[in-house]
Amino acid sequence: MTALGGTVGVGSIVGVGYGLAVGGAGSIFWMWVCSFFGMGLKYAEVKIALTDRERQDGIFLGGAPFRLKKLGYKKSSVVFCLLCALASFGTGNLTQIGSMASFFDSVGISETVGCAVCVLIISLAVFGGRGRIADINSFIVPSASALYLIACLALLVLNHEGILPAFKSIFKEAFGFSAITGGFSGAMLSHVIREGFVRSLFSNEAGMGSSPLAHATAEISNPCIQAKWGIFEIFFDTFVVSTLTAICLLSSGFSNPSDMFSFSFGNIGSWVFGGLIAVFAFASVISWCYYSECCLSFLFPKNKTALTVYRILFSLCALFGFFLSESAVWEISDILNACMMFPNLFLLF
Repeated sequence: MTALGGTVGVGSIVGVGYGLAVGGAGSIFWMWVCSFFGMGLKYAEVKIALTDRERQDGIFLGGAPFRLKKLGYKKSSVVFCLLCALASFGTGNLTQIGSMASFFDSVGISETVGCAVCVLIISLAVFGGRGRIADINSFIVPSASALYLIACLALLVLNHEGILPAFKSIFKEAFGFSAITGGFSGAMLSHVIREGFVRSLFSNEAGMGSSPLAHATAEISNPCIQAKWGIFEIFFDTFVVSTLTAICLLSSGFSNPSDMFSFSFGNIGSWVFGGLIAVFAFASVISWCYYSECCLSFLFPKNKTALTVYRILFSLCALFGFFLSESAVWEISDILNACMMFPNLFLLF
């Protein structure tokens, strides 16, 4: 649930809407393609994470840095840990806080109060350690997921006539058929593929090596069984949540999930959607803190000071999420995600 908390949410809901707005319906097809092969990557990542791990303070720790170090690539393991810590501030914090800020604004809460609330609840979660983070995610992730799926199914019932055209547009625009007459099919296709792959990566994190850090802490002796949960993580995130989001948006004619919910369900829809996104965002924030703390435990074994300093900085980072532009935050996150992939894919290779 901690791994799911880091993937399901802003990337698989708001990110899908962003991908549709920028890359069109065809980007969903390439999101599927990337995620299909991403399942293989995730299986390998998780299996490796559980193959070489060690106990610290009674908790299993594993993942890319531990395996890289054992293979003799200590510098690469350090680079991975540093990149993960940086990505936790971008992908794991700023993008999520932006969504929480939008919810607070929609219910009439001022930026000052919203900032204070975000910093407070994040601090309460992360200063409780990885045990508290896991306990929180074990409750809020399945609950919020179930509510969101029910809402999406209700939207599909309301817009059932647009479901088939939605699928048609995904496959038609995936290969730039409509763009050929315009004479720029190559550029359009490249743009669509890029956006689909980027949104898939942001959503399910396959190849980044982040969620395997959480999988590695599982009290299970068979790495293959836990690796199959890694496959399920991508399946649920992309082929269930992200796909339902995309079909709902396309069938209703919207590219912004928030507008779709408010139009379909009125003020109640706005509150429900905003609340769910805020919950998903919070789950992602604390999950990424979990990942980063695993890396810090690798860099500074049994050093409580390093963890305390990181938790303070991570909590205060929420303040910037209220004021940075959404496009800038997404670009920063995409860059950090890509950087994390280099040492991890090197390890997988």
